[in-house]
Amino acid sequence: NERQKDEVVKINAKSDFRVITKSALKIIGIILYLGEGGKTKRGVARIANSDPDVIKITMRFFREICSVPEEKFRGHIHTFDDANVSASEEYWSKITGIPRSQFYKTYSKLSTASKGKRHTTLFGTLEVSVNDTNLYLTIMAWIEKVKELTV
Repeated sequence: NERQKDEVVKINAKSDFRVITKSALKIIGIILYLGEGGKTKRGVARIANSDPDVIKITMRFFREICSVPEEKFRGHIHTFDDANVSASEEYWSKITGIPRSQFYKTYSKLSTASKGKRHTTLFGTLEVSVNDTNLYLTIMAWIEKVKELTV
């Protein structure tokens, strides 16, 4: 059966990893930042995504690798005008552990649903940011070094 074969492949693939070391988390965070992080605003380290797992990995990277103090985190939600802002803020606060008091005012844009288009992000997109020039420059340097070693 096809489904059973798929499961065997997945189980075998998952056995490639037993734990994520601190070194591996650092590389994961750097690559995640390379793909999803903000590179234009000097002094602000930030990653935006609508996938809660990407945001959870981001938070681990910032906390465990970058040692960001909790009070330096900020959250900024971008969502549609028909979304429940309070529910979105509560959702992302729970995902990140960032208190709602450290969130910027939620940005709501006109829903595309009225034009017959569906939006699939019930709680919008969250940008996690840290205003810290040294952190931003450090992450940019890590990205440069990873590129030097791999490209």
